[in-house]
Amino acid sequence: MLHNLRFATALHIMVLAQLEESGQWLSSEYIASSIQVNAVVVRKEISSLKAAALLISKEGKGGGIRINNEKERITLADIYQSTKQNELSGKFNTPNPACIVGKNINAKLQELYQEVDTDIALRLEKMTLADFSKTFN
Repeated sequence: MLHNLRFATALHIMVLAQLEESGQWLSSEYIASSIQVNAVVVRKEISSLKAAALLISKEGKGGGIRINNEKERITLADIYQSTKQNELSGKFNTPNPACIVGKNINAKLQELYQEVDTDIALRLEKMTLADFSKTFN
C-alpha cells in the first residue's frame, strides 16, 4: 500500500461525497472530472465502496452516489480495506531456488509486506473520514 492509486481514488470519491451537503447525487462523470480520470475508473471504485456499504447509489437520470448514513463512523481504514487486493503481496519474482537469497526472498518479502500493511491499517483506523474531510474546508 506504499503507493496505492486505488486508495487515493476511493478516498477522493469519499471526501467529495462527505462534503456534499445539498443532498444531490454525485455522478461518476462529475467525480471523474474532479479526479481527472476516466469515469470507468471511478465506477470501479464506486462498486468497491458500495460493496463495503460505504456508499449508496441511485441509477438512471439524476442518479449517482451518496455517502451512507453512518458517515461519522467511517474511518480511512474502512476505505482502505474496500480497495485492498493485496497490493503488495503476491508481486514476487521467481528467483533461483538454489541461491541463499533466492530461496527465501519471497517468504521474507511476504512477512515484511504483512507488517507494513498492518501498520498502515492501524494508522488509518485512527482517523475518520469526517475529520479528514474537514481539512479541505
